[in-house]
Formats: sequence, structure tokens, C-alpha cells
Amino acid sequence: MKKNFIFTGVSVASRLLTSLFLFVLLARLWGPEEFGLFSFFFSVATMVALLVDFGFQGYLLREIGAHSERAAGLVSEVFSTKLVLLGFCSLIALLVVFIFRDSPSVSLVVPLFLAAFAVSFSEFFISPLRALGRYELETGLITAANIMLFCVVGLAAYRGDNPAMVAWLIAGVRFLQLAMSALLCRKVVSGIVLGFSSIRSSWAVGKRAFPYGFDTALVVGWNHVDIIAVRILYGDHIVGIYAAGQKIVQGACALAPVIGNVMIPRLARESRAQNPKLTRTSIITTRLLFGMGVFFAIPIIVFSGQIAPLAFGPAFASLSDYLWFFGLVIIFRYLAAGYGVLVTAVGLQAKRVVSQVVAFLIFLLMIVCIWIFSLQIEFVLGALVFCAITLAVLYRSLWLGFRRGFLAADNGGSAN
Repeated sequence: MKKNFIFTGVSVASRLLTSLFLFVLLARLWGPEEFGLFSFFFSVATMVALLVDFGFQGYLLREIGAHSERAAGLVSEVFSTKLVLLGFCSLIALLVVFIFRDSPSVSLVVPLFLAAFAVSFSEFFISPLRALGRYELETGLITAANIMLFCVVGLAAYRGDNPAMVAWLIAGVRFLQLAMSALLCRKVVSGIVLGFSSIRSSWAVGKRAFPYGFDTALVVGWNHVDIIAVRILYGDHIVGIYAAGQKIVQGACALAPVIGNVMIPRLARESRAQNPKLTRTSIITTRLLFGMGVFFAIPIIVFSGQIAPLAFGPAFASLSDYLWFFGLVIIFRYLAAGYGVLVTAVGLQAKRVVSQVVAFLIFLLMIVCIWIFSLQIEFVLGALVFCAITLAVLYRSLWLGFRRGFLAADNGGSAN
């Protein structure tokens, strides 16, 4: 487990090169307006690509992990389903091109959508490697691809290439990553058939994977739907400032899934075995994640005046006024992550999804109210903090309900 933890940690660290440090570099070089426009279309492409993702990574992790002998068949049928979803999402991409046809920014749409689709298929091919315990292959591939992306795109932006050229370079590197991941997957899993089977088969696979897709859409949606809303409400300059703050949140929260992947199997075993150690392990998990949230957030809150201009440049100095909001978001997202890990480990995934839907709908409702009453950007940040707290409270209530039943059963067993 420690070996897999190290490989996963290295993989996450390499992803930070592109999810945080590359975007910090782009923001510093471009300024709020160009960076804001780029971030807006990047978020639109990522949100649409969620339909192609459909949670298949989680689905394959579980199914191949439980039935490794069926790996080739599972990969083949999911690939066929992704082709159907890709066709549908391509129509959405064309619609976006049509909507922005008269805007110079339309040049960003095609390459960013191609990059998002390439990442979706690349992650799909990597999933069987994780499920079969080949973490070293995943880590090597992802690390090499992200270092290449950071160097190629960073150098292009540094020498003055425009956002459209940068977007095409991102697409090129992502397609190279896709090719490498497909080759690795076919090398590890023999007998994969890459083609379209039938609509009926794709429909059946989609139905089985729907809970995973819905959960993935909600998790990823938190990182992008607000950027889209801020761009619509306040324009390119403000969304550039806001997106810079969100990148800090995403980078700070990147370690939460690593801890979750390590703790969930242990918590699940103790839960199934009615092991009294579950209570102690749960306390360690929540305190560890909450402590990490505080550890990352406090410097951001205390040194907000220095961090924004130092990291992003003088043009982002106004971000200093909002960084303490983002610090609070980090704290409460880590708190929610701690209880979310517990809820998932004890088998309450369906109720976790319901909690996510409730918090997400509350956020959307608050965004609508902000639009109706023409409120300032601070209210969007307040809504983000409020919904992070809401999600933490909902997860905690689910865990406390389970724990009461667990302790009652344990006491009953002890009495007998």
C-alpha cells in the first residue's frame, strides 16, 4: 500500500504542474483578461467532456478490480460507449463554435475541446492500469506527459505565443498522451477490441456506469461551473482574477484524493468486520484532512497581500482582497473531504451523491439570485464558502447516523 501511495503521490504532484503551476505562469504572462477568457473556454470544454468521461474511470476501477479476467471485454464495451458519447459532445462543441462565431475567441474553442476529449480517452486507457495494480506505469506516463506539457506550453507562452496557439499545443501534447496510454493499455490488457459495437450495448453500459458519471460530474463541476458563471456575470477581467484564485484552491485540494485512496480500503475493511477500531480510524482521517486544509489555508489568508502579486503579477493585485474567501473554501472542502471519505468507505455512496446534488442546487440557486439582484463578486465567493460548509455538514450528518448504528450493533454484540 505504501508503494502505491508513493506512486499515486508522484502522479498527483506531476498533475499539479499543469493544473496549478502552468496556469499560474499563463496568468502572469497574459494578464486577467486573456487568462480569464482562456479559463472560461477551458472550463466549458471540461464540463462538456464530462459527458464523454461519464465516470468510466471509477466504473472500470471497480469492475476490473473485482473481475480482472474480464478486463479486455470491459475496456472494449466502455470504449464503444465513449464513441457514442463523443459523437454527441462533438455536436455540442459545434454549437459552441456557432454561438461564438463572430468573436475572436472562437479560435480557442476547437483546440480546447479536442484537448478535453483527448484527456478523457487517455484517463480511460489509464484506468485498467490502476485497477490491475500497475501504478508504476501510470505514474511514468502521467509524469512524462505533464512535464512535456508544462515545458512545451510554458515555453510557447513565455516567448509570446497567443492563447490560440497555446491551446493547439495543449491539444497536441494531450493527443500524444492519449496515444501512449492506449499503447500501454493494450500491452497490459490483451484482447481489447477498439471499435463500435451497438447502441443497445452502449446503452446498457451507460446505465451501469451512470452513478459513477453523476458523482464525477458533481465533483468536477464545482471546479468549473462557477468560473463559467463569473464570466457570464462579470466579464473577462473579473473571471481572470477569480480563476486565478480557483487554481490555488484546486492545487491545495489535490492531496485530498490521495489520502482518500489510502484510507478508504482500511475504513471499508473495518466497517465490514464491525471492527471497533473504525471509530479511531475515522477520527484520524477527518482530523488529518481538516489539519491539511488549515495548513494550506492559513498562509493564503494571512499573506494574501503578498501571494497574489508575487505569484500572478501586479495585474492580479486585486486578488488579494478575495484570497481569504478562497482560504475558507480550502478549509471546508478538506473538512467535507474527510467526512466524504468516511461516507464512501462505509457504503453510503448513493446518499453522498444526494448530498452533493443538494449543495450544488443551493449554489446554482444562489448564483441566480446574485444575477437577479446584480450583486458583486464577493457574493459569489460567499456562496462558494456557504456551499462548502453545507456539504461538510451533510456528510457529517450521514456519518453520525451510520456511527450511531455501528456503535449500537457493537454494544449489542459485546453484550451477547
